Amino acid sequence: MILNAALRVFSQTGFAEAKMDQVAAAADLSKAALYLYFPSKDALLQSLLQQYSLLPELPGMVASLRDTPPTLGIPTLIAEAWRRLRERKELARVIVREIQSNPERAKLFSEQVGLPAYQSVAGYLDHWMKRGLLRHQDALVAAQCLLGMLWFFLLTQELMGGKELHPLSDDTIVATVARMFLDGAAIDKKRSQPRTGSGCGRPQGA
Repeated sequence: MILNAALRVFSQTGFAEAKMDQVAAAADLSKAALYLYFPSKDALLQSLLQQYSLLPELPGMVASLRDTPPTLGIPTLIAEAWRRLRERKELARVIVREIQSNPERAKLFSEQVGLPAYQSVAGYLDHWMKRGLLRHQDALVAAQCLLGMLWFFLLTQELMGGKELHPLSDDTIVATVARMFLDGAAIDKKRSQPRTGSGCGRPQGA
């Protein structure tokens, strides 16, 4: 498949350095045949992003968890998202190189990959904010924080050599991200209860 071949070539050599001849050879096609499908290398990259979004399953995952309370739903979502991100680390490597070197491709990534993912998670968070189990805040920003922690671990552990310097298990990463997010986002029902005492609920001496 052409896109699989392109992913391998771009991951190994970098998008800027890769030649269409290399992609054609990896796909067992002539260069002329490759250009029938993709008129340019940029068109190939755009199709690659559309076909192999880092988390194309995310909307479905979020929908399946809509009625699952955050204390269970968020860890489940994080575990699934992390597993799939790790499986697609080669695509992430290509994306990182391109968003750093080309502002237009960075915008393309944000539009086609980042924003749809954030919006899916934001819908779930907003649902539980309205039901009183998560703090009221900008749901889209909160979603970016949640997925941003996973993206950071993907970069540091899988793409920047962190696994060799300070290896972390998948369980540790998932549990840490879930705990840190929920500690900041979840409403503590005990602490949110009004304190009783003299003076219409004010603490004594207030």
